[in-house]
Amino acid sequence: MRITVEMACSANGLIATENGNEDFLSNRNYQIMLEFLKEYDCLVWGNTMFKNVVSWGDNYINDLKDITVIVFSKEAVKSSYSNVMYCNSLEHFKQICAEKSLDKILISGGAHINTLFLKYDMVDNIIINYNPYILNKGINLFEGDYFEKELELCDVKKEKEGIVQLWYQVKKI
Repeated sequence: MRITVEMACSANGLIATENGNEDFLSNRNYQIMLEFLKEYDCLVWGNTMFKNVVSWGDNYINDLKDITVIVFSKEAVKSSYSNVMYCNSLEHFKQICAEKSLDKILISGGAHINTLFLKYDMVDNIIINYNPYILNKGINLFEGDYFEKELELCDVKKEKEGIVQLWYQVKKI
């Protein structure tokens, strides 16, 4: 299984304001994610991230109709979308991936999901879209239990709308 974390954030690494608002991020970030998804078997989101995207309107969810979306949730939830399934643990996630032959995984938030996979050495690559915006408080790219990971910079790309994209490989111990 190959797992990539791809996230949009402010220039100082915050993915949302303290109350979870992401309005400062360019819509280009969503388009970038959709472009990446053409090369992946599935998309993984936390429940809060999924609810945020649903609140943006049907067009955003319709963009994902041909991709399997796995949403992490502590609560047992039944999806009203045929391509969306819920899981409640890494073990359950691995089971779903094995059953559906999902091998190339894109994780795109939130902070706790990013941390969960990175903490357990499941992430191979990280792609961060730094947006030209500064917040002095908010939600970090990674939050939760303490961990450290060494990264190797593989590429830097200048995107549209002033977004700078950094591509990292996670060094395995």
